[in-house]
Amino acid sequence: MKDFQAKRNVQTGIMSLAASPRRVFPLLCPKREYDWIPIWQCRMIFSETGYAEDNGIFYTDFREDRGPEWWVVTRYEPCRAIEFIRFAAGVRITRLDVRLAGDGPDRTIASWTQTMTALSPEGNSYMDRYDDSSYRQEISHLETMLNHYLQTGTMLAIPGHGSIQEAQQK
Repeated sequence: MKDFQAKRNVQTGIMSLAASPRRVFPLLCPKREYDWIPIWQCRMIFSETGYAEDNGIFYTDFREDRGPEWWVVTRYEPCRAIEFIRFAAGVRITRLDVRLAGDGPDRTIASWTQTMTALSPEGNSYMDRYDDSSYRQEISHLETMLNHYLQTGTMLAIPGHGSIQEAQQK
């Protein structure tokens, strides 16, 4: 890897959410994402509360998408911001910075900035496939699911995936 040149991508997506930051923030937690993301799965590694907290650590493995990643909460400011460092061993490190701002009594503007740095040629290849359009699409899907949950209190079913509740009943 003597000649390896790491690539870095910085991508930002903006969400308009139908609730105050006080309602949105608790849902940006590995345990609470089970409430609104149908395919979400994680394993808590360390958390004194069982939920998102400063220096909390959890693990995900979405093999068809990103593969195994260890997440560390590096910033935790209730109702304002949460930041994660995601480590995909030997592939990439990603910083995900989510900031919330009230936009009226029951509206939030959420800025999701992802800074991804390759650690290997495999990481560079991943970043070539995961371009700005892919990130915008991901943020748009998350926005749709989160708004659905905020408005109905139920998880939005995704074609081909259903919802977690449906999967657990099978």
